[in-house]
Formats: sequence, C-alpha cells, structure tokens
Amino acid sequence: MKNTLTNKSIKQNKNKVIISEKMHLTGAKYVEMYTFKCGSTVPIYELTSYHALNQLIGYAKFINKDYGNVYCRGEAHLHNSLYPSLYREFTNSISKAGESINTILNSFMKDSQMKNELKLEKMDPRSANYIIEGMLQHYGVSTRFVDIVDNHWIALWMGLNKAIEIKQINKYFSYIKREIPLGINLESKDIQRELYQYILLIAIPSFHVGHKGVYYSDKYVMIDLRQALPSYFLRPHAQHGLVVKKRSQNNTDLSQYDIADSVVGILKIRIDISNEWLGDGQLLKQDNLFPPPAFDHGYDLLLQKQSLFQGSKYSIAKYV
Repeated sequence: MKNTLTNKSIKQNKNKVIISEKMHLTGAKYVEMYTFKCGSTVPIYELTSYHALNQLIGYAKFINKDYGNVYCRGEAHLHNSLYPSLYREFTNSISKAGESINTILNSFMKDSQMKNELKLEKMDPRSANYIIEGMLQHYGVSTRFVDIVDNHWIALWMGLNKAIEIKQINKYFSYIKREIPLGINLESKDIQRELYQYILLIAIPSFHVGHKGVYYSDKYVMIDLRQALPSYFLRPHAQHGLVVKKRSQNNTDLSQYDIADSVVGILKIRIDISNEWLGDGQLLKQDNLFPPPAFDHGYDLLLQKQSLFQGSKYSIAKYV
C-alpha cells in the first residue's frame, strides 16, 4: 500500500498537531491510543522499518512547523507522566524541591573557578543558573529539567540500554544493552513489557528569545547544551543534549511541570530490531556517550568539586 502521510491525517490540539491513528505507512502499525495522567491522548505506532522511523519523525516535525519543533526522548517503558527527575523525588513538596536545587546552584555561582570554566562571567544570573542546572542534569543530578534530543539515534540508544547501579565503597553506574533472552515465551505479559522500547515525540513551541544557548517562550525554557557549554564538558556534546522545562507559575501545583501534554506521538520498537538498526559502531557505545573523566575535562572538574554539594543528597554520578 502506498504511504499516505497527508494533512488530512492530523488532529489539532491547542495549536500543536498530534499524529493521527489513521495513517498508512509501510513498516509502521497503529497499536492503540495512549492516555497520560494529564489527559492528553496520543497514538502509539509500532515500527519495523527504519524508513518508517525517519518518516514518522520527519512528519511530526513537518506538521508542527507552524507551532515549533519536535524533539525525541528515548524510554525503556511508558509512564503516565513526564515529570523532571527532581519532582519525582519531591512529589509532596515543590518548594523543598526548589530549595534543594537552588542551594546547589548558589554554591556553583559562588565558585569562581566553576564560573570561569562554564564561561558565565558575562551571563545574566537567571540564564547562568539555568545553564548550571542543565549541565548538572546531564551529569546525573536531579533537576527541574527533562532531557530531550534532536538526534533519534541517541533516543534509540537511551531506550535500548539501561543503567545499572554498582555499589562498592562508592556508588557507580554503567549501561548494559537490553536483550531478549533465549528460550522464553514471547507471549507472556511480563516478557512483553521488556521486549520494547519507545521514542516520545515532544513538540515544543517556538522560542521568542534566545541567548547563548538558553531559549525562552511564554511557557518553556530550553537549553541547547552544545551552545551553552564549552565542548570540554564533553558528555552533553556527545549526546546532542538539550534540556527543557515548563516555566513555573506557582509553588503548589505539581502537575504544571508535567510535559506529557507536549507529546504528539509515541513510537514503539522491539529491542532486537532497534539493536540491528543501531549496530555496533563506536559512536554508539557508552564510552562515547558517557566519556570518562580522562577525556571529559568538565566531568573531571565536577568530580573534584564534591564540596559544592555539601548538605545535599546529590552528587555527580560516577560511570564505569
């Protein structure tokens, strides 16, 4: 059947455009509608072709061109919300969440070496704080931002690989590739949940103001860490890293920070298929996406600055 991706196959939803469940595309099968806790409902498409992957992502961008841009986020499993990691830990107290991260930001702003290394001397305080927070997000600290990317290879990798915790004297993390065990019943519901990964397509409206990688609109702040950080903070550059958050309206309503209402479609891929797509190239290995401190000067510097986290339960995550 001929691929049909036309403007007749779209729905309007508060100016952003959600992919329709009625499209006919070779290598993409409509599965079901998925409803987030916020009430937003979007279609899930299961993909068996990388051509369909490229085309669906491109289509989501095309039909949202008057609204803004569409980014990707890789997930191992679907969740009913999309909160920043900080608010997942402080679900009962938004104000305490803000206090916890602001204490760390103040420590960084008072450290002359960090301000110099981050090139923040001529930045306005608000943007400087956002850059620090976005950087910390990429180095394993829970913040008010959510990770997104504009490279779907990275999104695929993040859904295919899972972080494991290794506890010695210190806590370390490593990524292992998810694989389908031999000799299992693939029809089992428990196994079915582990067979797939997902890419969330997230539409963010166009930004009115942008300066040195920090972009503002009425409802969002986004940081392109490749522009905001020197490249010797290597990890964000290797990961094509961007972070986004909703601009706060008050300190009591947790739901206002949920960006699930920005999702315009969900792509579902079996992990053995995505593994074939990604292959075994060096650019898609942990060593490249999470460079060790011997190559990532910024990471090395942060590991030496643990005193800036004094009084906080957070620290820079160590990867091996």
